Amino acid sequence: MLRPKAASIAIGRAIQSSRRDTSMNHKALLGTAVAAALMFGAQAASACAISAWSSATGLTVADTGTYADGFSPIDGDCGLRVADSNGVNGRFVTDTTPNAETSFKARFYYFTGDIQGTAPIFQARNTGGTNIIQITHSAAGVLSFTANTGGAAQTVNVVDNRYYAIELSWTSGSPGSLTATVSGNAGAAVTIPVAGTVNFASLSNSADRIDDVRLGLIGGSVTSTTPVYFDEYDSRRTTAPGLLCRGDAGGNPGGTKDGLIGSADRVLITNQILGTNQQPHGYRDNNGDGIVASADRVAVTNLILAGATCN
Repeated sequence: MLRPKAASIAIGRAIQSSRRDTSMNHKALLGTAVAAALMFGAQAASACAISAWSSATGLTVADTGTYADGFSPIDGDCGLRVADSNGVNGRFVTDTTPNAETSFKARFYYFTGDIQGTAPIFQARNTGGTNIIQITHSAAGVLSFTANTGGAAQTVNVVDNRYYAIELSWTSGSPGSLTATVSGNAGAAVTIPVAGTVNFASLSNSADRIDDVRLGLIGGSVTSTTPVYFDEYDSRRTTAPGLLCRGDAGGNPGGTKDGLIGSADRVLITNQILGTNQQPHGYRDNNGDGIVASADRVAVTNLILAGATCN
């Protein structure tokens, strides 16, 4: 899901309003709808659409879809798939709802795929197009983070064909800062491993502002053997979005999430594997490999046995 200002947009599911931080938008990249989350203001979107974003470059509604369509959302029904960068032109969505932001917190889920080449996957820019924050992904499995005035990139190594949550916290000031945490590739573990962290301290960036955000393969002439996916983007001014509740596949009537991890989630994951009965609409790719299979049932069983909660 991707979300703008005070709303949440999922590229795949319907927009869900969020009021935890009404000063910014919240969008989520899933597949049923698009949710952009900077918590600035609510926007509407239909299932599996990208219309909630301010604009899309090189992408259409055909680039969103459900598990049944062969897509791989981490949570909810829909996901955004990006197979290549369309040469140097890029394939990405843009949110222009940020307005001279001096504080920015964001989280999104990124499926690394198997790419050839190097491309930016995230940019937060000012009105002049300067990258205040940028993340690039290389074929060597390296995420490189840069901050304006921050000097050399800081890197985190990731594995191909795995979902990772990327959390960002940035401020301008005297000094300003950028921190980031990348976590994922959990397998059957109860606790999601941290792949790496980033810390740009004492930035000389008091004049920097964030006015738009881009998410996708933003140029770089990237191709892929397995496409990348973006999901559950959430950005805000003051409150960190936090991670989704891994294992909460859906315990409410209709398969929606109930904020709990229990036997109902295991049943729903089994249903999806078998293709029968009520299907889940929550977080069921528990090992983060882009598919729902027996390994996800094992992972949620481990969470249940460990007494894991969504709090």
